Amino acid sequence: MNKIGNLFSKHIRNIHFTSVVILILALLFAGTYINSYINQVVSVVFYSPFSIVKNSYLELRKVNEDNERLSQALINATLKISVYEEAERENQRLRSILGFEPKPIYSLLPAEIVSISGSYIPISAIINRGINDSIAVDMPVINEQGLIGRISSVSSDAAVVQLLTDPSNRVAARITDSREMGIVKYNSRSGMSLDNLPIQATISVGDEIISSGLGGVYPSGLKVGTVNQVVKEELEPFYTVHLDPAVNFYSLEEIFILRESIQE
Repeated sequence: MNKIGNLFSKHIRNIHFTSVVILILALLFAGTYINSYINQVVSVVFYSPFSIVKNSYLELRKVNEDNERLSQALINATLKISVYEEAERENQRLRSILGFEPKPIYSLLPAEIVSISGSYIPISAIINRGINDSIAVDMPVINEQGLIGRISSVSSDAAVVQLLTDPSNRVAARITDSREMGIVKYNSRSGMSLDNLPIQATISVGDEIISSGLGGVYPSGLKVGTVNQVVKEELEPFYTVHLDPAVNFYSLEEIFILRESIQE
């Protein structure tokens, strides 16, 4: 009987031991699962928002960097376009200048305007060319539009240009089509006009007036102006002819001096 009791007690102890081991293992596995679950929850609750913010920040930073690069590229492109357009305008002006073909005895010398004088209307300009550049008094000055004036005085490195808007300046001129001749002058009130044109002459609004070459200062063929009004006064032997100047004297930029070449 005692043997049976001892055997039963030993069996109970074995069951208890096995149960304890199983319980411990269960707790260990359960702990691992719980820890994993807790880690997942913590990751979702705490780390995910930071990860989202971080990713959003990185994406926003990349977008800003892309925008900066695009803006810089746009500025560079705009600058290049501006430079190209200015170069194209300059080329057109130069092509216009080359369109005027001076007689072989003349050459073109470019010059820069240093200053312009005149109370209301520009009448003279100082340029950065002088005796050192073989500049002399009475040399004609032009731009791509037409005749500007003549050199009135000169020093070693500068010269004064008397513009056609100076009332004391005169240009012997002719009508391009009819070849009738007159004298171009400028009045501060009435503007540019063609004087001494007899009423027998053929002239119309829109006719082009060019230098005739008479007088020895200005060579023939330089654009001076365009007829905008022809008035025939009763009992007057001459027309009153008003002109639009070929040159805009309020926006002078590139100018050229006509120098007579040495003939061999």
